[in-house]
Amino acid sequence: MVEETIRTIKDTECEADKAMKEADAACAEILEKADASAGRIKEEAEAKAKENVQFAMNEAKKAGEEAVKDALQKVDEEIVSLKREAGSKEAEAIAAVIAQLV
Repeated sequence: MVEETIRTIKDTECEADKAMKEADAACAEILEKADASAGRIKEEAEAKAKENVQFAMNEAKKAGEEAVKDALQKVDEEIVSLKREAGSKEAEAIAAVIAQLV
């Protein structure tokens, strides 16, 4: 009877060791999967952030180009206006010079 109890205890200890080894292996596998998953999530987040930055840069570039285009158009309009004004004053200036000469 004592031998049977000792054998039962040894069998139980053996089963407990086996269960601990299986638990350690499962734990290691879970950690590996978690690490791989975290790496993938990090890469995806970095890619999305780069994509967002590129989009923002493109939008800022478009806005800047549009602002330059608008400014150049206003400058061209101002040049046309000044030329018109100078043209109307040219006749007055010529008349004033002729009047001074006569």
